[in-house]
Amino acid sequence: MKNILQSSISQEQNSHQSYSISSYNRLLVVVKDLACVRTIEEIIEIVRLAARDLTNADGVTFVLRDGECCHYVDENAIGPLWKGMRFPLKSCISGWAMLNKQAAVIEDIYQDARIPLDAYKVTFVKSLVMVPIRIADPLGAIGAYWSTPHLATPEEIELLEILTDITAVAIANVQLFQKLTNQNALKDKFIAMLAHELRNPVAPISNGVQLLKLKLGETGAVGETVLKMQHQIKHLSKLIDELLDVSSITYGKISLNLEKVNLVELVRQSLNDHAQAIKGSNLNIVQDLPNTPLWAYVDPTRFFQIFGNLLDNALKFSNPDGTIWISLSFLRGENGLGSVADLSVRDSGIGIEPTILPELFEPFTQADRSLDRSRGGLGLGLSVVKSLVELHGGNVEASSRGINLGAEFKVTLPACEEMTTLDNNLEIIEAANKSLKILVIEDNDDSATTLKAVLEYLGHEVSIANNGILGLQTARELEPHVIICDIGLPEMDGFAVAQELSKDSKFTHSILIALTGYSGQEEKELALKSGFKCHLIKPVDFEMLTAEIDRYFLVSAL
Repeated sequence: MKNILQSSISQEQNSHQSYSISSYNRLLVVVKDLACVRTIEEIIEIVRLAARDLTNADGVTFVLRDGECCHYVDENAIGPLWKGMRFPLKSCISGWAMLNKQAAVIEDIYQDARIPLDAYKVTFVKSLVMVPIRIADPLGAIGAYWSTPHLATPEEIELLEILTDITAVAIANVQLFQKLTNQNALKDKFIAMLAHELRNPVAPISNGVQLLKLKLGETGAVGETVLKMQHQIKHLSKLIDELLDVSSITYGKISLNLEKVNLVELVRQSLNDHAQAIKGSNLNIVQDLPNTPLWAYVDPTRFFQIFGNLLDNALKFSNPDGTIWISLSFLRGENGLGSVADLSVRDSGIGIEPTILPELFEPFTQADRSLDRSRGGLGLGLSVVKSLVELHGGNVEASSRGINLGAEFKVTLPACEEMTTLDNNLEIIEAANKSLKILVIEDNDDSATTLKAVLEYLGHEVSIANNGILGLQTARELEPHVIICDIGLPEMDGFAVAQELSKDSKFTHSILIALTGYSGQEEKELALKSGFKCHLIKPVDFEMLTAEIDRYFLVSAL
């Protein structure tokens, strides 16, 4: 008999241990699942299922405190309970658990004065346990119910308490995540508006400096000063663009306008655009480019941004009389598949610390950590490069042999197998040789008058309208060849102006250009849908503006 009793006790202990291990393994799964959630709804879904598994209850409810009420948010049970209902804290057992900051364990609901019997008579419930979520300041409660009389075991209560503790942490994490997400959204809106507001004063300054450059030339003390001013304005504009790009990329607001283009020509064009900066830095540029076109489907504007940022980075971190090596090559894939264009920008500059390399492409990472920050920027350029390259289906890597041993950035992009030459038979007609009627619709007086001054210096006849309605009236009176229109206008915005002009047959052969501080992809797409031929950002480079006008005349001539 003694042996039989000992065997029975041993079996019971083994069974209890097995049950505990199973329960705690279930809790571990809950912890892992809750670590990944981002919404309260996800928490509720996970916890309501786990609570019933852990207690072998016939039903569970998930309750959240809503002011002075208990909100029975969700349930998992053999029959309906109170899903979606709200009760005053002082009139239900979940409220009692929250107000008293302790678990309620009830074997017979009909023998406990805390139970509102009218609410329970219509349910299957005979016994229950209600545990508050977070003892110090309860957020809610989790209830477990049985359809037959049942006194919850210490283990069942303990498992529910552990579950509520885990749930409290998960809710706090979700609330923090949502708070940070909201703050990020507000930050992005602020940055977008800040960039727009910064562009408004920068635009007339840029216009004025470009006019001075046209009138005074690039020589002499004044001419050199004007060039430096123009360089700094471009730098300021680039910083504004980087702020917006990082925000747009983060929230997936950038889309690519892919074209089949010759990367060799794009690299040469970008080097030409940087000629002044290269000359000013007294650096030697060594090019290793193919003699034949290298074709790829890329967004030309974004490719200029990728290569331009890498080149700017090399210029910034190179010492005078140093060397920058630019190479571009075609790497054929196996069986003609997976061919890539390999672009490298290597310099003999200050190099990169090994500790910085792993985080180099993260936003706001600074390679220049000296107090004077003589070479520093916002730490956004390389982050933008990485995101844009990956949007193209490519890859970017950085390497350095160490301090003062230079650095190299390699970009690979999917390339086309076809290696044909460009058809350059089209004749480009220069708009600068024509005197055009141009209407500027702009509410910022400084921007409008300085833009007018530059265009008149180039030989055009320019009129100004300072709001959308007046812009429409003036356009219909003058029938200009070119209409340059801001987006953020009083009375009628630029999108509405473009839509109205597009309906009028008088303007079939007019070019409508959006010139604005709103640089987002959504604004660009809306501008083109509204009828604008192109979307330019303040402050505008007049070479780019005249190039867009040239393009119009080319299309008209054809």
